[in-house]
Order: sequence, then C-alpha cells, then structure tokens
Amino acid sequence: MMMVSVFLPLMLMQLIVHVTSTLLSVQVTSYKNLMNEANGPALCALDLVNKTMSSSSLEHCSLSCTRDDTCTGFNIKNLTTCDIYNYNPRLVEPVTDCVFYQVVYCLNLILTVTGDCKLK
Repeated sequence: MMMVSVFLPLMLMQLIVHVTSTLLSVQVTSYKNLMNEANGPALCALDLVNKTMSSSSLEHCSLSCTRDDTCTGFNIKNLTTCDIYNYNPRLVEPVTDCVFYQVVYCLNLILTVTGDCKLK
C-alpha cells in the first residue's frame, strides 16, 4: 500500500492507493480545519470523543480518520494527540494547540486491471 498526503491552504487531503495484481483501489478524503472567521483562530471540538490515540503528526491522525469508515473529523492536539469523532461535534471553540479537521468528502474508486493498454 502506498499513501500520499497533499496539503492545500486550509485543507488537508489524504490519498491512499492500494494495488494488487488485478485491482487498483483509490480512496481520497478531503478535510478542512474549522476556523472562527476567514482569518480567525482555529477551532477545537469539545464534545465527547469517540476515540483518542497518540499521534506523531497531522498526517498520522488524518490517515487514522481516513481508515475509519465512521470518522467525520478529528482534533489534533499539540501534534501528539488525535481525537476521532464519529459524529459532527456541535461544541467548538478556540483552544490553544488544538485544531478540528472535518471530513469534507470521501471518494472511493476501485478499478479492475484487464490487461496492457496499447497505443494506436
């Protein structure tokens, strides 16, 4: 399995590609961080967390969310803790060193490999 993370301004995109001899599956999950205003402070979800784990990076936390079919978003705290939410939190506030990323969309593609492509 190969994983590639792409960061865009105010958006995190996680791309996972898995290749076998006959199948190619691609999952793309896009996240946005919640902000109070366009240039305001980032917001942190304060509702009851479904799962908390140690995380070494934003990429690690987003990958954990991408692999969880029920994940709707996550907090990353001090780049050491990841809080996974399986519902849309309602209580969000500015908190130092905490940012909530919400799933914007998730796209799954499965392609079947049928043979070599030949140029005409």
